[in-house]
Order: sequence, then structure tokens, then C-alpha cells
Amino acid sequence: MEAQEHNEHTQEKKMLPPPVGTFQTREELIKHVRDFALTQGYMVSIRDSSKDRYVTLACDRGGVYRKRLKTGENLRKRKSESRLTNCSFEVVGKKDDDIWILSIKNGVHNHEASNDTSDHPSCRRFSEEEVKIIRELTAAGKRPRQILKALRQKNPNLVSDSRNVYNVKAKIRREMVSGKKMGSSGGVATTLTTLSEPMVQNGVAGTGSSQAYLERKAVTDTRALAAELCRHFYTLGWFSGTGGSIAIKVHDDAIPKPSQLIVTSPSGVQKERMVTEDMYVLSSDGFILLAPVLKAYPHMPPQCTDCAPLFMKVFEMCDAGAVIHSHGMESCIVTLINPLSKEFRITHMEMIKGIQGHSYHDELVVPIIENAAHEGELIESLVEAAECYHYLFDAAIKLHQSGLDWTTPSHGPICNVNGFRGCGGNYNRALKAGPLSLNYMTEPSQHCILLDIEGTIIPISFISDVLFPYTHDNVEKHLAATYDSEETQIDISLLRSQIETDLERGITGAVPIPPDYVGKELVIGSVVENVVAMIKNGRKVAALKQLQGHICRTGFQRNQLVGVVFDDVAEALERWQNSGIKVYIYCSDSREAQQLLANSNYGDLRKYFCGYFDTTVGNKEEIRSYLEILRMVGVDKPTNILFVTDIFQEASAARDAGLEVMMSIRPGNAPLPQNHGFRTIESLLEI
Repeated sequence: MEAQEHNEHTQEKKMLPPPVGTFQTREELIKHVRDFALTQGYMVSIRDSSKDRYVTLACDRGGVYRKRLKTGENLRKRKSESRLTNCSFEVVGKKDDDIWILSIKNGVHNHEASNDTSDHPSCRRFSEEEVKIIRELTAAGKRPRQILKALRQKNPNLVSDSRNVYNVKAKIRREMVSGKKMGSSGGVATTLTTLSEPMVQNGVAGTGSSQAYLERKAVTDTRALAAELCRHFYTLGWFSGTGGSIAIKVHDDAIPKPSQLIVTSPSGVQKERMVTEDMYVLSSDGFILLAPVLKAYPHMPPQCTDCAPLFMKVFEMCDAGAVIHSHGMESCIVTLINPLSKEFRITHMEMIKGIQGHSYHDELVVPIIENAAHEGELIESLVEAAECYHYLFDAAIKLHQSGLDWTTPSHGPICNVNGFRGCGGNYNRALKAGPLSLNYMTEPSQHCILLDIEGTIIPISFISDVLFPYTHDNVEKHLAATYDSEETQIDISLLRSQIETDLERGITGAVPIPPDYVGKELVIGSVVENVVAMIKNGRKVAALKQLQGHICRTGFQRNQLVGVVFDDVAEALERWQNSGIKVYIYCSDSREAQQLLANSNYGDLRKYFCGYFDTTVGNKEEIRSYLEILRMVGVDKPTNILFVTDIFQEASAARDAGLEVMMSIRPGNAPLPQNHGFRTIESLLEI
């Protein structure tokens, strides 16, 4: 039976209905219809069926989009146009005795044929075998991109993408949590109570499958680990009696970290006596799912730690696997060295590398938060705080007692600045080394210098004549050699996002970066084309700078590159350090690239820098970027920071933020506007 042509349908290609006929099984009939539909540029889905009587198959573009909220301010709007066209195409299969008979109810479509099978959601579904592979690779900790690559090796014609893998992983997670059973298409066969519901009855959350998950090995092992750590931290002095607490995520590869369950210690129980059964289990949004069983007198009734709101905030903000609230003495004593200070600072210590995002040469800044009667009242302050380690607090105390300044890169003797003796010039009065005494505590008054790199520390010619050509010549080689590494995939992802924005804005030279499944060579080719165009146009976007930093890192490691600084830089840096002035870098290059450039023709200059800022804090021509640096450095007044740059727009933004500003006049720098209003220097030694 041939479909009649619809008035609105194009003449280019008629989408014919499937040939009618008889079939041995329902599945055979459905496969026949779908296979034929694909050859015509459409697809069908089951609209209605009774497994042993009939099945109705309709065009998957049938129906209309239905808004979830029909009225009110919160009217839901789609971000893209719905693919549904209310197409009335429909075929019916009916069972007569033991034979299934196919007939055409309406063979006409009201839309054009699709050009790509991936346009049809049903074509992107995974087979039962593919779902099994996804489950196994998920358990092995593989990422969706890696899973998709493995699936395409087995089935080169697979049209599914990473989003479909994410969806299956999410359904696997729900299955793991609530005991649901996934069908071959990735759908859920049954609906059961999930652990996210706040149900607690006699200390046990939920029933059935929810209770079964709480008894799984992953949960019981995490509860046992939490109890063991409580006892261990007690022996270290981090926990004292009933003081201190811990929360740990229940590691489950099938469940995304933000949705994983949380095991936390109770309040009012001596940590040295903790056992597995004492631990609470919380949902990812803080509901108690499992509470300890009430013990006989003289034991107190169980109570979840007062720190639970703090723990939930940390898990929400950070990619944390565990949170520890310690009562270590050193973390208290270190704040008393200068009780008026709002921050603890330390730099050039080995254990700083253990804190994510920091390296040995960075300055670690830990906000000091005033305590409150109840831990829950500290949540707002915690948003500004960072994690740190007992080692650093203890090291700071020992350095101070030895008369050494823990806040400077060299950890030299506590020095004398402008007639006043103090840590790195941070205090208006003297700090006495040795036993701590409040008689010597004064309000900090820190002075810092913030330096640009290009045109201030390093000649522009080194960037344009050495680094840019090196990047240009090695970008394709670097991408080919490191393509499968997580670092390079992140670089490509950032560039892809940047290029999408550039294309929307009509930026010259931007070309689309295709998805991964088109092949490594095509992706690399488009990335190289974009990088070359960005370098040619002088772009300073973070995505480009990060990739350039990784390419140049190889050059520095192989001694193919050496940073070149102006002759006055090393002497000025040493002079400032001896005077207790802290020096920071703010550059459009990545923090890693900044440290590479500091390894220079005058030796390793990283020992002079207390920290590095890149465009992750904001664009260098925006006021808010300098306000953020002020907050992170922690000076009392904006004028306590001197910013040196060769770019007028950067200088104007820094001045508007309240910083002191000087303009660097160096060979090769762009000319400044007339009457720019800034003091200029030709050498850092003039400061």
C-alpha cells in the first residue's frame, strides 16, 4: 500500500509505509516496520499495545509538545523547537490465531524525511548487550567518552552519543539505589521507593529494596571505615573525647558523586569507642536514612552530629569524598599567634601540594572564622573558607617558635621592616619568637606587588617570537601524542565551548570543532585551525592559554624553551623579598604557564612569588577581577597592593578597584594614550 502525498509534504522524497504482510511473532512485525521506516527517513514507536492481541506503531514525530506548567510566572519554555509535528502516520499489527497481520491505518506523514538516523531517539537506544557493557565499564570507573569509544569499536554504526551514555549511567544509579531492574533499552521496568525519600522508622530508613541497599557492602564498609577513622584520629589528637566528627561519601561507581549517600559520625559519643553501628547514613540532600539503634542505659540516645549542615555545604560546594571536623590543638594555637588576623597564610611548604589546586610555590590562604555556639550557624562563613591540613598549622607554630617567618618563600628570620620587626612586614609592631604571648599581637598591615608578565617581566618579543611560534609548530604534534589523556580532552572541551561562543559572535577564524565520534584526525585538524587563528588574532582567552601552557610545558621539560626576563627583574624580586614585600603574578597565561616562565635565564625565580592569578579570577580589564584578588590576598586596603602592567585598560580597571598602579615602559610595548594619568617606570628597580 503506497502512502498518499500530503499537501504540505515535499515532492523530493515520499516516505512509504511498510509493506503489509504476516509475521510469526510480534517482535518480528515490529522489526520489519522499523527497519523499513529507516530506509524511508522516519521511525516509529509503540503507541498502544496488548502483548498477545495487537500493537499500534505510530510515527515518532506524532503528538504535540505539552507544557508542564500551563499558566503562571513559571511557564516552562523549551530551549529549542520541539521535533513533534502531530504526524498521524500509524500502522497496526493484530494477532489472528498464531499469526500477526500488519495493516496500514494512515500512511501519510506531515514532515520531511530525516537525513540522519540519530535524529530519532529510538535509534539512539542501546541493546541489552550494550547496556551490559555500559554497566561493566561504569563499575570499572570509565568515563562516558571512554565507554562510547568502546561501544563504537564493537558497533561502528552506533549513532548514540555521550548524552545517551550519561542517561543509561543515571538509570543504573537509580537501579542500584532502589533495586529497579533495567530493560534492554535502558528503561526502568518497575517503580519502587527510592532512598531520597526522608523515611525513618525506628532508626531504619524505608523498606524493601531501599533497606536492601543500606545493607550492601559499600554502605557497611563505609560505616566501618568512619568508625575506624574516628578511633584513629583520637589517637592522633585530632579528635578529643566526644569532640570532632567525620562524614564520608559512600563510593559507588554507578552513582554520580553528588548523589552518593553520606556516612557521618554521631554527636556525644566518645570517638575512641566508635563502632560501625554508631554511624548515621544520610541521603545526598541530608535526610537521615539510617540511625543507630538506641542502646540501653547509661548510653545516651543517638544524635546526628551538629556539623551535618556544614558537611552538606562542603559536599555541595566541592568535589569532596570526605570531610573532617577536627579538634586538633595546633589548629587553635596557630590562630592565636596573631588573634586579630582574619587569615592563616603559609607558603613554600611541602604539604601545600596535598591541597587541590595548590603547588609548593603557592601561598596557601585559609580564612579564620569566628566560632559560633552551634556549627550550623557557620554555614554562611564556610562558603569563603578552604580546606587545609594540620601539618601546615603545626609547621607554622614550629617555624614561629624558631624565629622564622612561615609566610615568606624563604622562611628566613622574622625581619625588620621600616624600623618595625615582624613577619614579612605584615605587622605594625614586633612579633616575639618562641612561646606565644598576646602582648605582641597587632593588626596586620600587608603590602604587596602584583605584576603582569608580558611587557613587564618578560619582553613581548619573547612571547611573539619564541612562545607563539613554538605553540604554532607543535600544537598538532602535542594533540596527536596526548589525545586520549584526560588533560588534553579537557583542553579540547574548553576550546570547543569557546569556539561555540565565538561562532555565535561571528569571530573571524572560528570553525566548528566536531564531536569526538567523527574521529581523532578531524577533531585535531579543527582544533589546530582554531588555535592558529586565535594566535594570529592575538586572542587571550583562557581555553587557548591553557592549551598553550601544556604545549610549552613539554618544551621547558625538554630544555627546548627557557624563560627570558628583563635584566632588572631578578634583582628587584630579591630586594622586595628582603624587605618583606610579597609579590604575586596576574597574567592571562595559566598558572602553570606562569611558573614555567619563571624558570628563567636568571635561574628559578619561583622562590620570590607568593602566588599566581590567571583569568579564572576574571578578565584583566574588568574591575571585579582585581576586587577578587584583593579578597584572596587579604590586604587591609586596596592601596596596599601595587599593580604593574603595560596595558592601559588593565591599569584603568585596577585603579578603579582602588589599587595603586604603575605603567611599565619596555622595548616593544604598545604606546600609551596621551594624558593617561599613570606613573611610568622603565625598570622594576625604580619601585
